Amino acid sequence: MTERITSKENPKIKEALKAASAKDDLFLVEGYHLVEMALEAGYVVRLFSVKPYSYPGVETILINDALLHRLAFSKNPEGIVALCHKPSTKKPQGDVVLYLDRVQDPGNVGTLLRSALAFDCHDVVLSKGTAEVFAPKTIMASQGAVFRLNLYESKADPVEDIQQLKDDGYYLLGTDLKSSLPLKELLVPHKFVLILGNEGQGVDSDVLALTDARVRIEMSGIDSLNVGVAGGILLYELCQTRHDS
Repeated sequence: MTERITSKENPKIKEALKAASAKDDLFLVEGYHLVEMALEAGYVVRLFSVKPYSYPGVETILINDALLHRLAFSKNPEGIVALCHKPSTKKPQGDVVLYLDRVQDPGNVGTLLRSALAFDCHDVVLSKGTAEVFAPKTIMASQGAVFRLNLYESKADPVEDIQQLKDDGYYLLGTDLKSSLPLKELLVPHKFVLILGNEGQGVDSDVLALTDARVRIEMSGIDSLNVGVAGGILLYELCQTRHDS
């Protein structure tokens, strides 16, 4: 029998509201598309829905519109919210890794995760100071890519992260507008890390000092691109070059 909850004081509602910040081990997802992706990935702990909805092995709770609007983030929620658990943290294992060095805007982080998945980069390392990867805005911007990537939220200093990746045999490629090679002139080996930096400051200078090469996107009419846009261009071109080499 499906449970029905109408009070915001219910412990299960309180638990879900606390998870909205995504600062602990739980987070929220809303909307049928993203909820279904979370279900397929096995992340869902409990479902809250205004209409009957069932999924094998997952508890579903019927709620009213008032509670839905408390749990949801959008102005016009679709009618379903999932309480999810964060996946276990795993260090990069693939040949292509995206490293985000203090990228602070959730929309940019989500966009970069979406691009990473699109271009076969399944390992993403998020440094300290990077936007929370399971926050609502990040998840929505990623269009569910968070459920199909290996995401490693590092607690170490970025220099330590990069040195470890170097020790693991990765070719380190940093983005920089100065002292860098144009993208069209760069060939990368099969196993590499693309490092993208903070929106205002770029990649940290101490991190850049450890890189094997630095790259820039040549452009005219403007001197820089949004990191989400630049990252998508770089991932596409570098993975094409890598695959052809």
